[in-house]
Order: sequence, then structure tokens, then C-alpha cells
Amino acid sequence: MEIDMQTPDALMGLAFGIPASAGDEVGQENGHRWDPMDCDEKAPPPARTALRMECDFSYLPDHDEDAHFCHARTGVVGVTDGVGGCRGDGVDAAEFSRGLMANAYNAVTAAAASSSGICPYTMLERAYQKTAASTRTPAASTALVLSLAGQALRWAYVGDSTFAVFRGGRLLLRALPQQHYFNCPFQLSAVGGDRVKDAAVGEFPVEEGDVVVAGTDGLFDNVFDAKLEGIVQMCTALSLTPGKMAQAIGRLAYDMARSSRESPFSAASREQQGTNITGGKMDDITVIVAFIVS
Repeated sequence: MEIDMQTPDALMGLAFGIPASAGDEVGQENGHRWDPMDCDEKAPPPARTALRMECDFSYLPDHDEDAHFCHARTGVVGVTDGVGGCRGDGVDAAEFSRGLMANAYNAVTAAAASSSGICPYTMLERAYQKTAASTRTPAASTALVLSLAGQALRWAYVGDSTFAVFRGGRLLLRALPQQHYFNCPFQLSAVGGDRVKDAAVGEFPVEEGDVVVAGTDGLFDNVFDAKLEGIVQMCTALSLTPGKMAQAIGRLAYDMARSSRESPFSAASREQQGTNITGGKMDDITVIVAFIVS
């Protein structure tokens, strides 16, 4: 799929001027945990109004090591990011990330007839096991799987490919990245690395009209939450589709990555490492936007 790099006219010039929502409280993912071993055993309660996802994506490659899928019929999306530190010496840093998403997507399509919802932890575990069994590459990857089950958004992720939930244009929930130290996320690999059982897992009640934005660190290292909130608000006001919203968000991240302005990456580097760098971080940028609809 070709990516439309054209930002809607109404959004031009606004990429760096979106204000924060003063005084708003934002939930953090680690406040809503569940036992992943229970996920397959508990069917979601019947929804008062059946909810589903409308989803689309934008992908702006740099080294082309991200992978993703959107499966609207089952309400499942996934995204991975091949760890750039594995690059070199003939290693394809994208091999493990692509394998994870290919195997997760195949498992989702095979389970599409299930009416109980798909467990993201189980899906990630199965994708990992199958990928690890089929390769001995030293490449590693972060990973995120989201699923809509009834009126709950469930997740399992390892590393800094994360997501945010917006309601009425306001940031309601922001999943926190898992990192060993600055710029070293938790990561899955066939040889060493972290484990699926280290995944952050949880669920959160969603409503019709909510917007879910998922992505790799190419998004979240370059776009502050307040700016992301602002562009979601404007895209919603313009009645943009999930695909057009994803493209607008991706373009914002793309521009920030190439700017000298303050970014989440430069702010974290200064805070955690005492550096004085400014500007964004050049990287693959994957953005998935899912509208929760009835």
C-alpha cells in the first residue's frame, strides 16, 4: 500500500503548535492489569452495544524494520519494531519483527470465527514460539498486540511499541514503554532477550467514538502526548477516516524526526543521560489508528 504523504490543508502549519490539555489526568496502562492465564478462559460479557474496530495505518520507513497488521473483522491489530542495534554483520534486523507479525496475523485469521474475543497475550506467545522455532537469527523486536473483546480493549506488549486511547478528543489512557535503560527497550528474540511473560498486559473499557492510536517508537519518540492529542482532535473535527488520520499523525512524526525542535526523545536523553541534544529521532514510523464504532 502506498502512503499518501499529503497532510490535509487544515492541518498544515499546526504540527508544532498544539497545546497541552492543562489539568487533565491521563490513565497509565499499569493500573489495569489482568492475569494473562485467564484471558482465554473468560469470554467478555455481552456488550450493551456491539462494538467493533475500523482501522487503518500509515508506514513511513527509514531502515524498513517495522511490521504490522490490522484485522478489523476480529478487532485485532499488531505492530513490531526490529531493534536497530541488531543491524550489521549481515543480520537482517527486520527478520524477527516480520516473523512475529506474519505468525500473529495467520493466527488471527485462523481464529476469526471465535466469538469470545482474541487474547493478545496468547496471540503474542504463539507468534513468538512459532517465529523462534523457525529461525536462529540474532535479530530482536519489540511487539504490541491489541484486541477488542466486547467493550474492553485488551493488550499485551513488550518494549516501546505502545498505544494511546482518546475519548472526545482527550487523551484518556497512555501505555508506558518498557525499557531497560534509555533507548534500550524490552525486546523479544530467538536467542536471548526478554520473554513474553515480561509483557505489559491489561484491559480498559472503551466506548463508541473512542480513538486508539498505536505505533512504534518512531511515533512516540517524536510526538509529545499533547501534540498527539491535538492532531487527533483536529482530524476528528474534520471527520477524517482512520487512514487519513494515521497519515496526518505519521507526517507529524516524520517532520518532527527531521527537525531541531524538542522531542520526547531529546527530552528523555537530557533527563536520563545528561545530554544537551535537541531534535527528533530518525526511525521507521508506524501509526495504526482504530475507531471504536458500533
